[in-house]
Amino acid sequence: MRMRQLWALFGVTILLAGVTGACTQFEQRDKRFYYRALWNFALRENLRELDIEFNGVDFGHSNLYENLLLTGAKNVPAIEDRARKETLRFIHSRPLLNPNEEAIAPTYMKLAWKAQNTFDEAHALHRATYDIYSSDLVDKGAAIRKVLAFYQDSTYSITANRLDHQRLDTFPYSKSFRQKFPLFNATIWAYHYLQVAVYDPLDAAPTLEAKEQVVGPILRIYHGYLDRPPVEWTFMPMTEELSPRFAAEYPEIANIFNNLHMMHDNISDILTTDLLPTWEEKRQEIYRVTQAYYWASADAMNPFIVREGQPHHSGFTSGVEPGATGEHSGPSRGRQ
Repeated sequence: MRMRQLWALFGVTILLAGVTGACTQFEQRDKRFYYRALWNFALRENLRELDIEFNGVDFGHSNLYENLLLTGAKNVPAIEDRARKETLRFIHSRPLLNPNEEAIAPTYMKLAWKAQNTFDEAHALHRATYDIYSSDLVDKGAAIRKVLAFYQDSTYSITANRLDHQRLDTFPYSKSFRQKFPLFNATIWAYHYLQVAVYDPLDAAPTLEAKEQVVGPILRIYHGYLDRPPVEWTFMPMTEELSPRFAAEYPEIANIFNNLHMMHDNISDILTTDLLPTWEEKRQEIYRVTQAYYWASADAMNPFIVREGQPHHSGFTSGVEPGATGEHSGPSRGRQ
């Protein structure tokens, strides 16, 4: 009897190893806790409406990556219709807490956990800056510099140098995702609009009441993009074009956020392209791009860093004046 139980346990172990092996190698997970400070969760406490919207955003990328991986990016309706509408339903459910992304995308997390942790830490920097701007701190600049230093003291920190996003969009598989799934791509870019458009208005508003007032129109613009995805955009929103004062004061953070969003686009393309047909090939390319071009540890050899004197063109124009909060009809142009 005991021998049969041992053989049964051995069989289950082999089965689990086979399933896991189909995804990836085992990876050590060394996740960091967020920076502890008095301003933690100030956004949730003081600007609940904006916090709820960011909780909805957290669902989108993970749900997309999981579905791209499991469908092989072969089924357009499964992504453009089903997965995108799942994301919109989650956003419209007004989640009070940010979701557990590993529960949303367990397969993708096994495939490329280091890349996901790179996203997670940059997203935590986003959250920390929102908390600081939503707090009653007098010296917000000092607090922002502290969270930036904490972020950069990480293996997974994204380079704070400007990267040439135009060249990063010229890999053999580049644009695969936006060409095959334009609605979901425009939805992702709408998230990125919201994430960077709020900085200058929040900074300029002197009171919490004023901050609530300036956030309202931005959220209406964002939901307009969700209802009518801006498929006419040809490049992602850029921090310096939507919050130029923030980008001028904190250029390193602006670069990190722009680079983060470009990395999202690269990985969406890798998960979509037929040029990398197996999961292992996709995993290797995700890690090659992440570690050679996005991690700050690669700065000395990174060929995509925009060096002094080189031109840099982002190309995104939303149709909104920088830092403006008024209603508008939509984006005017983008970059091919």
